[in-house]
Amino acid sequence: MSFLVVIEQRKGVIRNSSVEVWRNVQHLAAISGQRDVAGVIAGDVDRDHIRQRCFGKGTIYTLRQRGLHDYSPQAYTESILHIVDRTGAESVFLANTAMGRDLAPRLAMRMDASLASDCIVGHDEAGLLKAETRMYAGTVSVVIQGLRNRTVYSMAPGIYRPEGPAENAVAVVDEDGISVSESNPVLQKIVYHTGRKDIAESDIVVAGGRGIGGSENFALLESLAAALDGAVGASRSAVDEGWRPHSDQIGQTGKSIAPRLYIACGISGAPQHLAGISGAETVVAVNRDREAPIFKVADYGIVGDIAEVLPDLEQAVLDLQREK
Repeated sequence: MSFLVVIEQRKGVIRNSSVEVWRNVQHLAAISGQRDVAGVIAGDVDRDHIRQRCFGKGTIYTLRQRGLHDYSPQAYTESILHIVDRTGAESVFLANTAMGRDLAPRLAMRMDASLASDCIVGHDEAGLLKAETRMYAGTVSVVIQGLRNRTVYSMAPGIYRPEGPAENAVAVVDEDGISVSESNPVLQKIVYHTGRKDIAESDIVVAGGRGIGGSENFALLESLAAALDGAVGASRSAVDEGWRPHSDQIGQTGKSIAPRLYIACGISGAPQHLAGISGAETVVAVNRDREAPIFKVADYGIVGDIAEVLPDLEQAVLDLQREK
């Protein structure tokens, strides 16, 4: 059984979600008795950056051809299938990002493979790979094992956090002998420019819900997030009110995130929202309603008004920073 990781990049920078997948698959390979893990990156990414982010045993193939710098479904599918054939990969792993959710079923169909989406991958008692995924807003857990010899896994975020540098440096190979199809080119790329950090890539997220009272109160969250060098997110109810863009939405119909610290402000804790923060390492809830469901999953809870609590939290953070 051979493993291949599809590593996602944006503007030449490897995404944290893909680093998590790479490290997780390195761990799975070690348990399975495999020597190396193969990876593939579509786009022009610096070799040193690859080695700094994806250390361990294995070879990463880079596809630098024109037409692969930005995601194109057909071009990416064809090019990655070339690497699948070259490596003989039977298990293909991707991060469960927007690109991963689009690309994984395409690869599975062309490979005649099983597909496990938004999953955690581990081993069963026989040492075979198994995938666990949650359904119905996280209320049901399902274990999946491949029905075919090949399986494509799109992996949930925050399951295996990247470690520090290791002694083993990956081999980086430029795969030049691939012709990229131009039958389905990217005609126009529309980018939503914002000075805010991506909630899916941030280690610290401060999020607000309908309970904060209005869009103007997100200024309190922005200020605290800036002090923490974090990002600001929102629940679906806050997005539905028009207080934040959909790109900031966290939950089943938004983004699944896995920060080291998640601060939920005025968020009641609906199952759909909790499904999107299941990978969070530490959850802090601030809410005026002491009966809010969010307190049942929070590591720390503060009952109070955000107008009083958040400025105090921010001041405490700034005081700690000054002491350093």
